[in-house]
Amino acid sequence: MNVGSKYAIYSVLIGATIAYSIMTFFSYEGNLLKALSWIKEWNYVSNLLIGLFELLLFGYFFGRLAAKEIIEKKRDHTWVGFKYGILTLCSGTLLGSLIGFFQEGFQSIGTHDDPFVDYIYKPMFWVTFFGLLPVLFVGFWFGRQIKKHSK
Repeated sequence: MNVGSKYAIYSVLIGATIAYSIMTFFSYEGNLLKALSWIKEWNYVSNLLIGLFELLLFGYFFGRLAAKEIIEKKRDHTWVGFKYGILTLCSGTLLGSLIGFFQEGFQSIGTHDDPFVDYIYKPMFWVTFFGLLPVLFVGFWFGRQIKKHSK
């Protein structure tokens, strides 16, 4: 089922490129160079890189499962691709959020801040909000590629 892992890695990289493009679009204030470098202005570069690594790891794992469902169990490739895209997005985001939570938010428990909201809920919400449509398209593409390869 290596074909599933291969296309899942491609899908994660395509999705990450789309996410970067979305953030660049929202950062654009008439200065394209500044908009393209929005990531350097954040203090979360290491968290984002770890999150990307986790997305790739989960993509590899879930890609194998998706290929098994599509090729062996003959399930509908479009919805299987979307389902595993969502699982990859949510799993990678949750693990990436937990890293930030344990690095910075854990010591804020019991203060006026709510680290669960700041480090877990908000990232999960926003990544899911902005990632749902790209995951839909990339997930359908992903499932179709596995289906094509199985013929």
